Amino acid sequence: MGAKRRILLVSTQDYIHHPIPSRHHYICEELALRHEVHVPHFHVSRGEERETRLKVHEATLFPFQSPLLHYTLNAPYHFRVIDRIIKEEDIDIVVGAHVLAGAAMVKAAERQNVPVIFDLKDWFPDSAAAYYNNRFLKEAIRSTVWKITRWNLSHSTRVTTVSPSLVRQLAEYGFSAGLITNGVNTDLFYPRDTGVCKRQVGLDSESFVIGFAGSVERWYAIDQLIRMLPEIRSFCPEVHLLIVGGSLFTDYIDELKVLVASLNLDDMVTFTGGKRYDELPLYMNAMDVCTIPLSPPQWVQIALPNKFFEYSACSRPILSTPIPDVEAIGGPHLHIYRSPDEFVNTVRRIYLERLEYTIDFSRFSWKRKAAEFETVIEEILSGEER
Repeated sequence: MGAKRRILLVSTQDYIHHPIPSRHHYICEELALRHEVHVPHFHVSRGEERETRLKVHEATLFPFQSPLLHYTLNAPYHFRVIDRIIKEEDIDIVVGAHVLAGAAMVKAAERQNVPVIFDLKDWFPDSAAAYYNNRFLKEAIRSTVWKITRWNLSHSTRVTTVSPSLVRQLAEYGFSAGLITNGVNTDLFYPRDTGVCKRQVGLDSESFVIGFAGSVERWYAIDQLIRMLPEIRSFCPEVHLLIVGGSLFTDYIDELKVLVASLNLDDMVTFTGGKRYDELPLYMNAMDVCTIPLSPPQWVQIALPNKFFEYSACSRPILSTPIPDVEAIGGPHLHIYRSPDEFVNTVRRIYLERLEYTIDFSRFSWKRKAAEFETVIEEILSGEER
């Protein structure tokens, strides 16, 4: 165990109000058991405040909920706050991943000669542009975000990222990145009795539940899941689609509800809305089939979604579109579909054969991922890498 370090996290989210915790929550809450971890608060979200072990510093001057407006107009203030935290709290190392706030983080750390780990948790140019429909606006955002991200990466001490594909993609742009995959809280996510869980979430214990858990946004083809229900019902009358989560910045979930009503499937679909993180294992264990219907090709090639680890830790069958890094980890419980026919046929087999699995995903626990991150921190600080 190394010395106690003073770490500053610059999160990609509103750390205490965002309804869906990111990898930085899981890793840094674990690190905070052994180190002093600080985080600036970007007040973008309006969700319920979560408990944290981190020392929170208010960093919002203009509390716009639009991420574009919020981070653009607050950028100078973010720099001042981050610079002050580094100086006043005698920060040893800065960890983060953000576009504009990331630039403020890197610039402030450079000014105070503090090393930076830039932890790229997804491909920011595409993820930032995904919320917009206008083609010209999307391309403008994509181009701008990439220019800023490239500057952030080139001025960081070390780069880490979440998937082998992102490591390779960064290498194509000339950046060397270390791999620390996403993980799962194995103290929360473990197999439970499916029938009991169904009753506890308000479903018939005899129903056959196809489920999705996560952000209900357009990069997941949930509308396709809905359209396949009538065919699945032809051999599985008790089928039910359980959609756990909400839309954060778009109206996609409202579009899905309209689609359900137009197909007269209201009795076969449940929208739960957003749920607390500690409630998700109950909902996942109520699912007979868990889905990852990731759609955009540019994301499929670099994605390694948290939900894969969470579903797996619950030993649930997974039906996923082809995601190379998910397939590389694999497991007997993972089934890949490339078309609606393949999806329906796999559901039929799982339904008829009542497939069950015992999956050990302890090697992907967040405790282990935090230890991997801690090792990187110690390598930098003990070697005085700058």
